[in-house]
Amino acid sequence: MPSKHSTSVVGVQNRPVERIVGYVLISFALYAIWKVPDVLVIISMISIAKARQIVYAYVFSPVRHIPGPFWSRVTSIPYRLATFKTRRSAYAHDLVQKYGSIVVIAPDQVHTSDEIAMKTIYDRSSIKTSFYSNMGSWKGVVTTLGKLDYASAGPTRTNLIQCFQNRNLETLADNIDKHVFQFVEVMKTTAEAGENVDGVVWFRLLALDIVTDVLWGEDTDLLGHAGSDTPELLKRFFAFSQYNALKSFIPVVELLAKYVGPPKLSKLRRECRDMDVTARQALTRWHEKTSKTHDRDVLSMLLNSQTLDDPENRIKPEDLPAYMVEMMAAGSSTTSHTAAFACWALANHPEAQEKLRKELFKTLPDATHFDMKDSQKCEYLDAVIHETMRLWPMIPGPLERYLGKAITVDGLTVPPGVVASTSALTSGRNAEVFPEPEKWLPERWLNATDRMKLNWTPFGYGSRICPGSNLAMTELKYMLSATFRNMRAVQPVGVKWEPIELADVFAAGTKTGHCWLRFEVDAEQP
Repeated sequence: MPSKHSTSVVGVQNRPVERIVGYVLISFALYAIWKVPDVLVIISMISIAKARQIVYAYVFSPVRHIPGPFWSRVTSIPYRLATFKTRRSAYAHDLVQKYGSIVVIAPDQVHTSDEIAMKTIYDRSSIKTSFYSNMGSWKGVVTTLGKLDYASAGPTRTNLIQCFQNRNLETLADNIDKHVFQFVEVMKTTAEAGENVDGVVWFRLLALDIVTDVLWGEDTDLLGHAGSDTPELLKRFFAFSQYNALKSFIPVVELLAKYVGPPKLSKLRRECRDMDVTARQALTRWHEKTSKTHDRDVLSMLLNSQTLDDPENRIKPEDLPAYMVEMMAAGSSTTSHTAAFACWALANHPEAQEKLRKELFKTLPDATHFDMKDSQKCEYLDAVIHETMRLWPMIPGPLERYLGKAITVDGLTVPPGVVASTSALTSGRNAEVFPEPEKWLPERWLNATDRMKLNWTPFGYGSRICPGSNLAMTELKYMLSATFRNMRAVQPVGVKWEPIELADVFAAGTKTGHCWLRFEVDAEQP
């Protein structure tokens, strides 16, 4: 597979005619160095380099026939600048809205909203771009995210998927209950005091408490220590999420942080790298536990599921901290923000909130004692979560792949070797599939069509879809069912109303960094 990929990429980049044009332009440059003053030489060199880019983009590029703006054809700077400004997905989406269902977003790179092309882009023949090898590499260890071809990622993906199958979820779900009920009690206290809460922070604390318990059986109790200074785990986690994605898309960031040393960037890099300390300390504590406790966490299941007859694909003991960091990041970002956004949406749509609470009261009649697994039966709760993730996906895209096969969109064919992508943001706002796409309407999911299900891609699509999506959906149902069975969300006091606007490099957050909420205790039948 990798060799096939290498051939296709070479086929795109090393074309004989283009090389001849390059030699001619270089000859002009050498002549300019000999004949003209130094300043003019520099200007000439820059002009010739730009001319070469333009000639390639419009004459030789494999995507020269695809619509798109001039600057995106000749340089990746606009795309990288949008990434640096945390509007990467919005940049690609806006171009699709302007130019049509397929568009050039960077040299030899296209983005599309076409659902048929999506199936090819994310099949087993495609290869991830270098972003993933950077993002999925932690201190020299390449984790599941960083393995570029399907074959190399297959073994660990298979093991993770087995960990999150329904039969194992029932075991893992027992670790979720106590944290969710603790969260409800904390929110009741703030509700009785009439206080606003930042949903991004509080749901992140809850998600990290859950994920460290579920993944390796450790009770971090971040919720219980929320009134003190920001825990080291939380600071390191925020730094990891932001810095690791930024340096993967813009590699020069690592050099700046390491050698030039802007204080803010250097601090971010240091705290990001300290995640390794957190993981190693947790692994030490995990090993110190008795074996009897090693049957209710993902780390145990993952290690037990590895096949003895395939030593090359087994996770090495010294590599475990890197995998722990990856699982912790993947297991908390989506659930925390989605839960906060769902609460915000329900506060702004009281009729939907009333409908949800009626369903919860019917399914969970006793507010003080109920089986959380019953929340899995709630259809409207499921609709609320699906609609929230459609409108505000936490991995909004683009998810880039080197094409292993050609795709055709609106009669325009893109050959293998080109970088192509779709995104959850663009797919979720397809007006043909989701009428009034900018509106939050959970009811649309009560009779979901096949096209709606196909275009709902917050966990990715195809051969590399998120292996922990089952666990994430289970967490979200537990969080929201317990919250709205005991309380209702209302408008926060003294906070200017603002719509949710996503800011993303890879994983998304809000532009402001906050999602202000307020709850009122209400255990009475609506």
